[in-house]
Order: sequence, then structure tokens, then C-alpha cells
Amino acid sequence: MPLKTKVSFWLIPSEEDKAFFQDIIDNLAQEYDAPVFTPHVTIYSGEYTPEESPAELLGNAIQGIQSFSLRVDQLLYTDQFTKTLFVQFYQNPLLTQISETIHNCSKHPSEFALNPHLSLIYQYLSEEIKKKLITRLSLPKSEVCFNEVRAISTQNQVKGWEDVVQWEVIDIKKLQQP
Repeated sequence: MPLKTKVSFWLIPSEEDKAFFQDIIDNLAQEYDAPVFTPHVTIYSGEYTPEESPAELLGNAIQGIQSFSLRVDQLLYTDQFTKTLFVQFYQNPLLTQISETIHNCSKHPSEFALNPHLSLIYQYLSEEIKKKLITRLSLPKSEVCFNEVRAISTQNQVKGWEDVVQWEVIDIKKLQQP
């Protein structure tokens, strides 16, 4: 059995929205000794053999799709390292289509469940701190625009800083402009 690589497919905000979220991520990372990462919504995640091309899968999944927006639901937090504090989005048919296309075209589809959110910090924090952050942070927009997708090589489980810094970009593709 050939060695498989865990690949996550990300939806990346447009420049203005990306800069807004990157600023929050950078500031929280500095304040709470957390890793810095690119703002993103995970579209799909699964394991791939060397013969499979995540770049090709990604290209096929976004064919003909223009940049689009996701509607903000709310700020939430969990005890999960990669969902410490995050922006929850409403489901979106285009996002679902991209995720399902990647799933259906994967040789070994995963049990990934699409839950559109954009994490603001990866760190184990007390509930008290997370509640404080939710009241401190404000989102000036009710929608976030996305215009890029990426395939990222990640670890099977992301439990700490050392896992995040090992992520590698495999491919970047722009969505069509409207």
C-alpha cells in the first residue's frame, strides 16, 4: 500500500477580507503565543496517494466557478485546537458543490463533513479567555468574499504549533472573476 499524504483544500478570502482576518490572526497569535496561519475555510480534507494529483482535483472542482461570498453566522469557540475561536458561516451551495466534487473524484474519499468556518486562533485557551475574545472582537461585515483555493499538505491530526508550521502549499488557483 503506497504511503498516503493528508491534503486539505482551502477557500481563501479576497485581498481586503484576507488582510482583515490576517491582522486578527497575527495579533491573537502574538498575544496568546499561537501559530500564525493563512485565513481560510476548509473545503475538504482527505488522504491521497502519490499517483493522485490534488492540483488536478482542485482544478476540476472549481472549473467555471466565480469568486463568491459566504454569509457570516456568528463567532464561536470550542475546545478543539483548530477551532479555538472562529467565524461560523452559513452553508453555501457553491461551497458544497466544490467539496462534493473533490469528495466524489477522490480515489479514497474521506468522511469529511463540510462545516464552513474561518479560525482566528489555534491555541488551547480557557473558556473565560475565549468568552472575553468573542465580546472583544467585532466583525464589520455580514459577508466575506472568497476568490482563491489552495491544496495544502497537512498532518493527519493537528494538535499543536509544530503541526501547523509543517503545512506546505501544494497548489494555488484563483476563482474566475465575475
